[in-house]
Amino acid sequence: MLAVSGGEYNGSTGIVSGFRRSAFGSRLLVPAADGRVAATWPPVPGVYFTFALPLICASGPLGLRSYLLVDSILLNLLFDAVVLIAVVVIMFRRMSFWHPLAGYLLFHVFSYTMRGWDLYAGATPMYGNTANFEVVTEAEISRALLWADVALIFFVFGCLWAHARFGRTAQRPVQRRVLNPRIIAAVCTVCLPAGLYVFLSIKSGGIAIGEDSAATNYLSVVAMWPIGCLTALIFTYGFRPQWLILVALYLSFVALQGYHRFMLVLPLLFFAAYYLQARRRRWPTLTILIGAVLVALLFPRLKMIGAAFQQGETAEVVTQLKDSFDRNKKFEEGENFLDQFAAGLTMTDFAEKKFLGSTYLAIITLPVPRAWWANKPGLADHLVDISTSTRQYNVEGRILTYVGEAYLNYGYAGIFIVPLLLGFGLTTFCLRATTGPMDRLSRYLYLIFFMILVQVFRDGMLSLFVFTIVHNLPMLFIWILHSIPGLAPKVWDLPPADPMALEHGNITPPFAPQLPGPPRR
Repeated sequence: MLAVSGGEYNGSTGIVSGFRRSAFGSRLLVPAADGRVAATWPPVPGVYFTFALPLICASGPLGLRSYLLVDSILLNLLFDAVVLIAVVVIMFRRMSFWHPLAGYLLFHVFSYTMRGWDLYAGATPMYGNTANFEVVTEAEISRALLWADVALIFFVFGCLWAHARFGRTAQRPVQRRVLNPRIIAAVCTVCLPAGLYVFLSIKSGGIAIGEDSAATNYLSVVAMWPIGCLTALIFTYGFRPQWLILVALYLSFVALQGYHRFMLVLPLLFFAAYYLQARRRRWPTLTILIGAVLVALLFPRLKMIGAAFQQGETAEVVTQLKDSFDRNKKFEEGENFLDQFAAGLTMTDFAEKKFLGSTYLAIITLPVPRAWWANKPGLADHLVDISTSTRQYNVEGRILTYVGEAYLNYGYAGIFIVPLLLGFGLTTFCLRATTGPMDRLSRYLYLIFFMILVQVFRDGMLSLFVFTIVHNLPMLFIWILHSIPGLAPKVWDLPPADPMALEHGNITPPFAPQLPGPPRR
């Protein structure tokens, strides 16, 4: 037995026990023929297997059996880079800012890629500064990066499947429902004042709601109505000054409340996508890009800025704002979604349980207030089942990401199937909704779904319902009213392949039945 680098190397078995590293990055210990460690390669973290394999094979008669290869985070990061480049090259001509894959790439890069490089550069992994907790290891990070890339690949397969299927029907007219401005005005006339009143009353203390009150969740949802109404009004009437003033005031309040940062970011995604579609541009303008950079710089510290503002600590607000633009003051308590996903995979393995989709059933009981049903199933009850004393996800409110949720439900099969079906479904919705005139209900509904996609990828599939229906009830009211016969007409739009498909002209009866489509009734 030979002591090496904080552990012991057994030359006969090729096993190193008690091996420790002070930072992320791998070391390949190559044993010599006499059992001593002949080389440590590479001198810096990470290496391709092809560089190490000749040294391993030449190190002794047993070759591959007599080595230790610690998981290399760099190898997985390089593979991740190759996947990202390949995806962009293959899909760029099919994509736009509002395409589901664009949102997925934004989530993937921000949550997995950037965090992975931060860890490789020496950032502290999750629980690294917390006593009595199990620190996320490099092996877990490497595994998570690999399966995150697999999920991305299969999401792309789903997108390609949807594009191929849509292309076969691109020469046929599409029936869509015209957006009725009177319905929008009626819903917003009721919901906007009510939402603003509840929102401002809660902020000023005029409405006090307790945690055990049945009205707590309902009033919190009503407070979100203003942004749902404003997105509908701007989609219908454009960026008029009165709506922009209300949007600016509401988002300013939201940004400084110290929590729920998504309430700031998601509407901005909606407005950016709507603006680009109205101007018939596929990608953001320079102004939008500059605004996105500013939001990205402020976002990590937004909670601290809001908390300081709420407490009246003006000096702390100014300090946090300055630090947001200081490259030398990196915010370590950022979004470690990769770490949470990585640890979640391991916790799922140790739980030895597959939920088989039962995590999605909690949506059925969501409308019932917990004050009326104390033991009702929660949206995150599965975290209770997999949490341990050293990784208390259920207490800390951590997430698995939708990929981790798919693994929790269906194992490795879920990482293939769920992204594939999600990519297909979302891309099909996108293509059908955004290849016709602007004043269509389906386009408005799609933009609502588009703006919450990042939240779905982060929190799981239930967010697809929670953030579109529960948190945006004005949209649901608009959708229901448009479905009532006689309130909003259906028209046949030109085929998506037609150069004039985005124009407001449409094919109306009796001409539509003469073209490929449903038979005349």
